[in-house]
Amino acid sequence: MNIKNILVPTDFSPEANNALNVAITIAKKINASISLLHVIDVPTINHYDSLSVFGAGDVGMEDPEVYVHYTKKLSEVVETKVNKIIAENPGVTIDKHIEFDSLQRHLADFVVKDNTDLIVIGSQGISGIDEVLVGSNTEKIIRLAKVPVLTVKREEKDFAPKNIVFASDFNKVSQHAISSIQLFQELFDSKIHLVKVITPNNFEATPFSIQHLKDFAKTHEFKNYDVATFNDFSEEEGIRGFAEFINADMISLTTHGRTGIQHLLLGSIAEEVANHAIRPVLTFNKKLKE
Repeated sequence: MNIKNILVPTDFSPEANNALNVAITIAKKINASISLLHVIDVPTINHYDSLSVFGAGDVGMEDPEVYVHYTKKLSEVVETKVNKIIAENPGVTIDKHIEFDSLQRHLADFVVKDNTDLIVIGSQGISGIDEVLVGSNTEKIIRLAKVPVLTVKREEKDFAPKNIVFASDFNKVSQHAISSIQLFQELFDSKIHLVKVITPNNFEATPFSIQHLKDFAKTHEFKNYDVATFNDFSEEEGIRGFAEFINADMISLTTHGRTGIQHLLLGSIAEEVANHAIRPVLTFNKKLKE
């Protein structure tokens, strides 16, 4: 794998800035460029029934002149913020992209158009009823992206993951995912911890699991690694628990990229881990482009 272009969606929140700083660290190591994307999600004018679109609080937006003025001012504010970021990072190529669209709708096309190799995105993480009903932009990106996604929450002042957890069932893992993990290992001189979480509903004898992991590591020529199993009540809790146990710097795992009713019924371990883990989480959709 070769990372030439890193996409960083931003809303200028602290979490987005944390993600950008991590992306800058990576870009400097491999001489990659960064595409800084801010999507302004504004409503579309409905000339026939504006209140049905905007609600009582948006009276006046049905006027095209007001709409144009509003979007122009938004663009100027965003442009100033992006230019400041670029000026503060002279050693990195940062291309700005300001779009008027829905983030999820725009992102899929942008990844293909911009030849993105890696997405680095900030996340606050959500829980409770919000998580059940709406999820988050980050979760949707993890689910749909055809390139690796690195989710960052807290500030990583010196991003240099020396201990990386790679959790999987280790069956039919994408070569793209394996190459991505090995690239991060090479960049940061990391140790890879291959772990399989054993749950009550997915029991497997430890000697069998360990041998499976060793065979996987040998087949894919991993270096500087160890193998382990970890028992917990769920895979998501087990992955986070193991990362905490070894004081890992980063977690990596694959997602099935389920959508629609499958996602509602089965969910995604990768999305759960990325949403709840405090550590950076590198996820790979099983439908990654090769």
